[in-house]
Amino acid sequence: MTRRTTFTEIVDWIEGRLPAERAQSVADAVGRDEQAAGAAAWVEEFLATTERLKLETPPADLSSRLRDLFREPGAIPAGRGWSRARLLYDTRGAQLAGVRGPDTPGQTHLAFDSEAGRFVLETEPASGGQVALRGLLLAERGPVAAEITLLENGVVRRRGVTTSDGRFEFGDVPVAVDELRICADGVRVAARLELADA
Repeated sequence: MTRRTTFTEIVDWIEGRLPAERAQSVADAVGRDEQAAGAAAWVEEFLATTERLKLETPPADLSSRLRDLFREPGAIPAGRGWSRARLLYDTRGAQLAGVRGPDTPGQTHLAFDSEAGRFVLETEPASGGQVALRGLLLAERGPVAAEITLLENGVVRRRGVTTSDGRFEFGDVPVAVDELRICADGVRVAARLELADA
């Protein structure tokens, strides 16, 4: 059985980060698979839109004060000094994105925009009613080590650090986890999650 091309691989292919052999495989998938082609078109449109948007940088003194305030990101309520990520793409509501949902039962692709940069998530069913979660952070200033924290009602359930190319992965995540936090280069971002429906 041929492995399906993932949403993060499509992002990597469009941005030129895949080895030649894998890039050709993704290009072939986009050429023959309606879902992959739709996802690729959405990513290209999204990237073109973000290039046109001009984000304002906060004053240096404000950025410095905020960084000094928050030293332990996992223990601070997200309402105090955290910016909220904005959901841009969710295959559970594929009609909003203009493409149909994934063919793999229970698999979900999500894309967010945030102060830390764009990030995409994939979830799929794991053992015991839990989910596996994989992600890719495309930081505004290029590759950066980021701390990723998963919380359930404010309690930390998983914590990890991205790889040098912005990837992170958690296995056997409880579906009750309802928030993902990213701390990178002094920026704190929180995103609401609904894994029970993933």
